[in-house]
Amino acid sequence: MRVYLDIPYEKKDLAMSLGARWSGSTKKWYTFSKPENYIKLSEWILKDNYDVIIATEFIYVIEGTAHCWRCGLPTTVVGLGVGEFEHVFGGADDPHYEYIDECLNPGIEFHLAWAEKESDIPPMLLDYLESHYSLSTSYSKSVGRKYFANHCDHCGTIQGNWFLFMSPQSPLSSLAEKSRLIDRMSALKIKCIPICDNLILNWRVILSPNDYAYLTYGSGESLVFSTNPKTDYVSYKELYKRQHDL
Repeated sequence: MRVYLDIPYEKKDLAMSLGARWSGSTKKWYTFSKPENYIKLSEWILKDNYDVIIATEFIYVIEGTAHCWRCGLPTTVVGLGVGEFEHVFGGADDPHYEYIDECLNPGIEFHLAWAEKESDIPPMLLDYLESHYSLSTSYSKSVGRKYFANHCDHCGTIQGNWFLFMSPQSPLSSLAEKSRLIDRMSALKIKCIPICDNLILNWRVILSPNDYAYLTYGSGESLVFSTNPKTDYVSYKELYKRQHDL
């Protein structure tokens, strides 16, 4: 599978000597998903980050219900997710690689994730999220900055990302006692998006020993973004265009 890279023009000769290739259809550089390629091209994979995840096979949208902390009414909340993924970390001068594969078959494992910048979400997925849910970037007094977040369907109040993605009490979290785990997971709707290119994602991924429970007890369904009638797998080119541009 291909992994697309942002390589500046002045570095193209160096990148090519390290194995990068040019795609005429996407007008971007790419490499194939092999650990040695990630290590050699880590300057453009990591950029200024200490680590990145590279999603393989599937990305997800997870949907649940929370009670707004302000008005108390039930409101829909959503998160992102990945299945198996590749992890590149360290510095560009000392990169490391690991493959996170905790399941026997693709499509079994799910790890909750989130992005606090709209620019870190593929445009086609961002279009879907903003058109189906109460999501936007707004200022949080408690955090003291703007970030991309869920908002109450009724009163519009921001629903904190820390609670939804880090707290064991979150309706989206698998960090629950076994006696409550099945009921919590059964209330979730998990939408699976097949991808045909590996994706470098600046997403926060939360790992839990109970991650198997999402797709075991949650309600799963396919979310097809592909515009090709011959396949359900969406390409990088499609994902990184706004829907109105297709």
